[in-house]
Amino acid sequence: MKGTVLGHAGGFTRRLLLLAALIAGLLVAVPWLQAQHPALAKALGSAGVLAVAGYAISLILRRQRRMDEVHLAGQGFASSYGWIWGGVATTLLLMLPPVMNRLVDLVTARAGGISTGSPGATEHLAVHLAFFYAISLVMVVQGLGVCVASFVWWRRMGRGGAGA
Repeated sequence: MKGTVLGHAGGFTRRLLLLAALIAGLLVAVPWLQAQHPALAKALGSAGVLAVAGYAISLILRRQRRMDEVHLAGQGFASSYGWIWGGVATTLLLMLPPVMNRLVDLVTARAGGISTGSPGATEHLAVHLAFFYAISLVMVVQGLGVCVASFVWWRRMGRGGAGA
């Protein structure tokens, strides 16, 4: 093994660091670009989201190649049950008045604090923000559901989550 700061730093690690630098540069440049060319900033933001999603998918596929049957079965169990449990948990969370009220207050505060010039644009922005926050909540809770399902799988397998 090479003795480097990052352990075994291969091409994968270098590409990951390059991607992190590009994302940081994008985050710094977008506010300036949005003031200059809003349409270009939106297109660049969309392209950045697609690039990160594509890179995440390639990471998952590379990681799956090295898994044995037990790990693949555990991943399948965690994915199938975790997403369902997360969706149900999100639905139950949104049924609770304090959670729903907090989400509505958050959207109202964010949409009301941005001056758009017309009430219709503010309502349009509020709907966009509500979708964004609701989808974010679903994804976070489903991700936690996958983690819990993975933990349940490894506990049932008797390995205690240590892996192979």
